[in-house]
Amino acid sequence: MKSAIYATLYHCSSTDAKPKHNKCPNGKLSWCFFKRALANEESPESHSVMKTKLTEEVVAKIPPVYQRLASDEILSRCTSGKSQNANESLHSVIWSHCPKESFQSKKRLEISVVTAVSEFNFVDPCLP
Repeated sequence: MKSAIYATLYHCSSTDAKPKHNKCPNGKLSWCFFKRALANEESPESHSVMKTKLTEEVVAKIPPVYQRLASDEILSRCTSGKSQNANESLHSVIWSHCPKESFQSKKRLEISVVTAVSEFNFVDPCLP
């Protein structure tokens, strides 16, 4: 699990000049385009097609966040597996209001989260 957490950091900071996919999962079904291409014996696409990119400046400042996410304390909360579907459902509602594919202001993100939480908590699940 810890390796998978760090894989996202390295994957998103990869460039054509410095590919950092050593922690990404191998295989034809990998979420990593680079490892998936290698498994299919194809040449990987340019890293310019990646939707989420982290600059060197961000990568230099973000390790404490990843260290906390990969801590035994945080990971122990995930072992029961009771929160995953609820979290994914909420995230789906949030991102329907605020697409991840393009930059959104902090204010827009905050409004999207508040709106999504309200919908998630108060809308009748039987309604379309």
